[in-house]
Amino acid sequence: MAEDSKIQWTTHTFNHVRGCTKVSAGCANCYAETMSGRNPKVLGVWGKDGTRVVASEAQWRLPLKWDKAAALAGERHRVFCASLADVFEDWQAPMAAADGAALHVCAVCGQWRTMEKMCCGPTAHMPLTMDNVRQRLFDLIAATPHLDWLLLTKRPENIARMMWPGPTATDPVPLLGGGDYLPNVWLGTSVENQAAADARIPHLLRVPAAVRFLSCEPLLGPVDLTKLLYRGDYLNPLDTTNDLAAPHIDWCIIGGESGPGARPFNVEWARSLVRQCRAAGVKVFVKQLGANPQFQTADMHGPQLLTLRDRKGGDVDEFPEDLRVREFPR
Repeated sequence: MAEDSKIQWTTHTFNHVRGCTKVSAGCANCYAETMSGRNPKVLGVWGKDGTRVVASEAQWRLPLKWDKAAALAGERHRVFCASLADVFEDWQAPMAAADGAALHVCAVCGQWRTMEKMCCGPTAHMPLTMDNVRQRLFDLIAATPHLDWLLLTKRPENIARMMWPGPTATDPVPLLGGGDYLPNVWLGTSVENQAAADARIPHLLRVPAAVRFLSCEPLLGPVDLTKLLYRGDYLNPLDTTNDLAAPHIDWCIIGGESGPGARPFNVEWARSLVRQCRAAGVKVFVKQLGANPQFQTADMHGPQLLTLRDRKGGDVDEFPEDLRVREFPR
């Protein structure tokens, strides 16, 4: 589950864990859940009573190879982490291997094994937890400085306490001035509608990151980001200036829903977001118009279907000219 990615805005995808639980409207037609139904042992079973499957050791070694390749090329490569999970899910149940057996960690050698393969006897092991797996991911990110890791979550309220466990995690505001953070981590949150924007973006703005980004995909309605793209007004209610020196959003990905049962995507919603981001100096990447793109007719008789050859609406040459925008943050 790690590869050269077909996603237009990343180089690779890496899944340290597979499996998740739906939390909002954007999850309704989750492609990862559909995939998991075909191979649940390897891809996990969705839901709070499902499973979370840990990547094999061969998969964990791949980012090290990607990092060497990026260094040799003198480039920075992007890694989208957890396209089949959520890095910041608060999962408390056992972690599983691809054969379905629960994994344990050896207190002597540190290896992750099933009970039947424990190397130092039954008294030298502990059940493997999501915290263990997440810490290994953060260690891997630190060990691959030529890769930019994109961690996208629908649970940004968990970022501070999971990335910086300890006293500061109870009040993430002190982290705004800097603090220790991995310089190759881009933190993002999903925004499918106004409710998600209002609930999630403030949490994202409270934590430090090299880049903060939004994934407005699948975009399910119009979203006003005017007061959510920067944090100046949160720090001081009297300060209404757009101070880009304060924590702010750096990048916005926009896309419609694809796949069976795709919900409508009105291109005017995308146009509005592009305008808002332009005004705030935020880079924009219009990824796709989805499988059900629509536009408003001049006579206002209702939205009309926009016919595209690409079934996912991802061919930028088919976009309206003003939406052919694919920028990256510095």
